[in-house]
Amino acid sequence: MTEQRLTEGAVRLKVTGLNRTLRQLEQAGAAAGDMKDLMHQIGESVIERARPAVPRGKSGKLARSLRAGRGKTKAVVRAGGARVPYAGVIHYGWPAHHIRPQPFYLTAMQAAQTQILDQLNQGISDLLEKADLK
Repeated sequence: MTEQRLTEGAVRLKVTGLNRTLRQLEQAGAAAGDMKDLMHQIGESVIERARPAVPRGKSGKLARSLRAGRGKTKAVVRAGGARVPYAGVIHYGWPAHHIRPQPFYLTAMQAAQTQILDQLNQGISDLLEKADLK
């Protein structure tokens, strides 16, 4: 049985058999788009919790750069981009330059663990029902 792990410092979120479950749902008729929507909603939950913790600079670009992806088997959250290349440095720090980490996503994931699992459970249940498997 495959385990999905989310590990970042003290945060560990492990869902055993998630990939297999999602593959079986898809084979049974659950739409890939529905699974992507579920994962996007989970990512948005993390962003909602992370946004208040993002350090505010003069421009506010970092906070505006938070976004959720649409993975079929995983929730993805991102920060930064071409116009905000410093997002990783802010989040993880840069000891050689005396920049301390400000882990806004890590803090949000820790705070949202229960909500993430509840959303995943409810979402899979809804997909099963929609595919007449429940």
